[in-house]
Amino acid sequence: MKFGPEGVMPHEDAGDEVAATLAVLEQVVGPLSRALRAEVVLHDLTHLPDSVHAIAGGLTGREVGAPATDLLLRHIHSGASEHLLDYPTELPHGRRGRSSTIIVRSPGGGVPVAALCLNMDVTDLVEAHRLLGALVSANNAGAQAADRRESFPRSVGDLIERLIAEAVADTGVPAALMKKRHKIRVVSRLREQGVFAVKDAIETVAEALGVTRFTIYNYLNQLEGEESA
Repeated sequence: MKFGPEGVMPHEDAGDEVAATLAVLEQVVGPLSRALRAEVVLHDLTHLPDSVHAIAGGLTGREVGAPATDLLLRHIHSGASEHLLDYPTELPHGRRGRSSTIIVRSPGGGVPVAALCLNMDVTDLVEAHRLLGALVSANNAGAQAADRRESFPRSVGDLIERLIAEAVADTGVPAALMKKRHKIRVVSRLREQGVFAVKDAIETVAEALGVTRFTIYNYLNQLEGEESA
């Protein structure tokens, strides 16, 4: 079979509509491959079985003039014309892929004349998913350790601000709209976390809650009184 320039089949055997359709689709093969980091294959369905009309990405090692896949052949010969989207494929060298095949019909009769296929290597993603699944699996040990959150602040100030933000968020009420009970709840949580043992923490908490440092002292005294009662 004779091929035209730039790895594209000539159109002399195709009708005007098919030629026009292929000419438009040829323009997106390369850019789409680069944008998606995938192999993009344009099939001329009027040239089955050796239907690869343009290809970019080099994932499957095929070239222009290569045959259609067994799946595409079965799909077209069965009379089906719907798209095939996001199905698993087996790539060369045992790698795993995900593919989609978009069937393009002629403008006039609606007959399938081309197929635009996208093939992506997802081997690394599948392995990453497996590893992440093992790390976050919901088992008893994981459930017991679920509240062992840990952050890595760069300074004591960062630590205090983060703990205050978490305590405020836990109330579900913005600091500006808090009632006294909400503020006492925040102070109680920070007290349990040892925040007030840090120098100047009382002033920082008071500023965040919109109260004076003396109010924070009163809240702390109230909490201590409730515990000793």
